[in-house]
Amino acid sequence: MKKLVFTLFLAVCSLISFSQSDTLYTAKKKIPCKIYEINEFEIKYRMASALDGPVYVIDKSTVKKYTLSNGFTEMLMRDEMSLEHEHGDIMNNRQVIKIHPFSFAFNHASVSYEKVIKVGMNMDVEVGYINSSINDQYNLNGYSRVFHSGAYIKPGVKFFLGQDFSIKGLKYAHPLKGRYIKLDVAASYINYQNLEAVEWTNWSTPSRTVTSNMNAFSYGAFVNYGRQFILGNILTMDYYVGVGFTGLSYSYSNPEFSNLNNLYYYRDYAPANLFNFYGFYRTPSFGISFTAGFRIGYILPEGKQKGKQKTPAIN
Repeated sequence: MKKLVFTLFLAVCSLISFSQSDTLYTAKKKIPCKIYEINEFEIKYRMASALDGPVYVIDKSTVKKYTLSNGFTEMLMRDEMSLEHEHGDIMNNRQVIKIHPFSFAFNHASVSYEKVIKVGMNMDVEVGYINSSINDQYNLNGYSRVFHSGAYIKPGVKFFLGQDFSIKGLKYAHPLKGRYIKLDVAASYINYQNLEAVEWTNWSTPSRTVTSNMNAFSYGAFVNYGRQFILGNILTMDYYVGVGFTGLSYSYSNPEFSNLNNLYYYRDYAPANLFNFYGFYRTPSFGISFTAGFRIGYILPEGKQKGKQKTPAIN
């Protein structure tokens, strides 16, 4: 009998204790506790079942409301205009598909894919298709450009230069946003069709015309500086400029083409003067090359999360 009374006494004490506890309400659960401190950014509490236990710290932005044991309740409404929540809705969306919006004006089309590897380091791969008929141009003498087509690829890694901070210096901004250094390698292949050269027996009399196709391949590495922005939690916009060094190799389908003297080209595509490889511009003599870009991207929605939620930090 005494044992039963003692058990009932403990149950009543526990019920009274819980009824006099505070409560935190998050998006997924409520936490019976004893709140010890509420500041601008955090709430510190002990579990109601262990009032002499460790102090837990929870980010105030994850709490919907709290209720004190005296019945006082406060709703913690999210300020959508606060930097604290600037990109909170897409914090876990970390993949982007991008395009160069003006590439068609320059006879190529490109697409890029970017993915966060870890905070401060992203993978960025760009591929492009080259075709001079996309936007045919003419030189000053009225001759059409020699038709050419090809492709390029530029895989690289972005290193962000100190993320923009959004909460009291404690939380990074979205990992797709900020200034960065990008290290990438590049390779570009172009096939020129029906290059035409005229050999002259003297300065006034052409002796014959020779045609050939040409394959040109350039490759190298670049260091880029850029900055990326997030627009409306849906799009990204970034720009970059870079410098590097590239090599060049080329070959003709007609070996005789490279042996002619006093050559005349309608558009001077001599290998020594190849410079536009679309993914980059190459200086003919030294191989020092330059690249630049302006890209608009769509942030891919996050897939379903797997695994359990992390527990709050403990002091």
